[in-house]
Order: sequence, then C-alpha cells, then structure tokens
Amino acid sequence: MLERLHIRNYRVFNNLKIDPLSRINLIAGKNNSGKTSLLEAIFLLAGAGNPQIAINVNLVRGIVLDAKVTEAIGETFWKPMFSELNMGRPIEIMGHHQTLGQLTLEIASEQPRTTEISLDRTGGTSVTKPPYQWSLIFEYESNAGRRAGRIRVEGQEIKVDQDKAPLPFEAAIVQSRTGTVQEDAILLGALRKRKQDYLVLNALQVIEPKLQSIENNFASGAPMMWGDIGLSELIPLSVMGEGMTRIARLVLAISAAPDGVVLVDEIENGLHHSVLPKVWKVVDTAAKQFKAQVFATTHSFECVEAAHEALGSDGFLLHRLEVSGTENRCVTYEPEAIAATLKHDLEFR
Repeated sequence: MLERLHIRNYRVFNNLKIDPLSRINLIAGKNNSGKTSLLEAIFLLAGAGNPQIAINVNLVRGIVLDAKVTEAIGETFWKPMFSELNMGRPIEIMGHHQTLGQLTLEIASEQPRTTEISLDRTGGTSVTKPPYQWSLIFEYESNAGRRAGRIRVEGQEIKVDQDKAPLPFEAAIVQSRTGTVQEDAILLGALRKRKQDYLVLNALQVIEPKLQSIENNFASGAPMMWGDIGLSELIPLSVMGEGMTRIARLVLAISAAPDGVVLVDEIENGLHHSVLPKVWKVVDTAAKQFKAQVFATTHSFECVEAAHEALGSDGFLLHRLEVSGTENRCVTYEPEAIAATLKHDLEFR
C-alpha cells in the first residue's frame, strides 16, 4: 500500500502532504478542494512515468479524450494540470510505498525552441520552428531505478517516447455513467475464470436479494452481464438500476487491481443511503481479498457514517482537503476523532 503522499504544483495543489494512509481512504472536502485531483495524482504515480497517462488522466473525471483531436490537447488538458496554469514549474508527485519504498514522478513542460539561421551578409535571418507545440517530459524514480519519457503533439499526431518497464502497481478507476457494459462483462469473465465471480454476486444481493446468479454472455450480440432474479429469462444487469451497475463495477475494479490502488470518485453515486453500510462491507471484503488499496471521494455525511458503521473507526481513514488562498492542507482524522465527529454531527465535508 501507499503509506503517504506529497504533491506539488498539480491542479489546485501547490503543496499537499497526506500522512498516513490506510487500506481504505475516504476523501472529503468542499467543491474545488482537489478531491478528484488527488485521485488523478495517484493515477499518474501508478503510471510510473508513462507519458501516455497524460492522455488518460481525465478518465477519473469521466472524460474520454479523442487522441485524434490534437489541437485542443495542450491548452485544454495539459496546461490545467499545472498549478495556477504555470507550466514553468514542474509537477512533483511523491509517495512512499509499503514494499516498493520511495516513488517520485516529475512532469515538466518542454518549451519549444526556435533557431535563427543567417541567410546572407545583409544580416537577414530565417527562423526555424520546432515540429511540436506542446511537449511534456516524464521522469520517474524508484528503488528499481530511473526512467524517462516524453509525449508531444506534432501536427495532427500525438507521439510518445518512453522507456519500457513494468508498472510498480496496478491502478483501476471506477466509472459509472462513463463505463461500458462490454468492459464490465469482460472483467466478470476474467473473475469467473478464477472462480471468484461469487464476490460480485454476493455484493449485488445487497441490493437485490432475489438475484440468484450472474453471467456474461453474447445474447445481445455483444458481451453483457445478465442476472437471474427468478423470471422466465435472464435480464441485463443494467436494467436493474444504476445501483446494481455501480456495485458490480466497484467489485470488478478491485478484482482488476490486485496489490494495486482503486480510485472511486463520489462513491455514493447511484446508491441509496440505506444500503451504504452493506456496500462498505463489500468494498472492505474485496479489498482484503485482492490486497487492494481504495481511495474514494464523497460529499455525503451518510457515506462516512455508513463507513464507520460497517468498518469501525479503525477500518478506514477520513481525509478532509482544505484550500485557503494558495495554501493546501489535509486533515486526517484519527479513529477516535471520526467517532467523535459523527457523534456530535460536526461538519467535516
């Protein structure tokens, strides 16, 4: 697991430290305090200097970037990654991992350089422009060594140069409205192959006790998850409601990131508050089963209350992000403080 984080010059974070971290981490804070940005930073760190992540980082926000549309990438997606839009300062994301030790990622903007060439004795010059307008340099360092990469826009193409190396740990993003039923079915198929699909079934029975089984098949012409609730035929899981899809994707994402991290934005979306305690038990069971670490954001007091009810004060950590001017701070609640905050109905979001 990641034990602590330190983020500089990324999005709203000028300088943010979070210490300690737990297996399950719930992130609270006001709008624009950086909750989703924190998930993105962890996603970038898990990429271990892979420049391709600069295209995919917006997946946490449910934004799928069309790599063919290159004109807007630099100004719309890359520049806002830097705090106060200042691309002159590099982004630094540092984490200490329980088994991998210190991990450091630096992302810097490579400024295009022009070259002046003398044409004749009259002093006339020709200006040669570089073939790219936007370029980011990724440098990653760990106990295993150092690696570097670059991503740049050249004309209508995005080009990536990188050192090939295995990822230090997996990172999975839980998507609800932006996920696809085909992706869900593929993950379920992988889980069924390992005879662990019962984890998804048990989780879904929290909402629909009549559910007897789930399977992935091609009855609709494409892979989908189907469920048996005692009718004459199976029905698509997506027809049973957003909550069913949400819980399935939580468990499937955790199963897809063994020994890794799972990033969930607004975990309570699509779920009624009455089932949240059971959902947290499901998340805790799956996280332990696959030795995964969970980072989830929330705006909901009921969500934190449910986590406390299901996991106890020492079963998770609550981190509240605060922004004051250009200063960032993370308040991490110790187990006793979580219980006291909930008991006295104090504001922590």
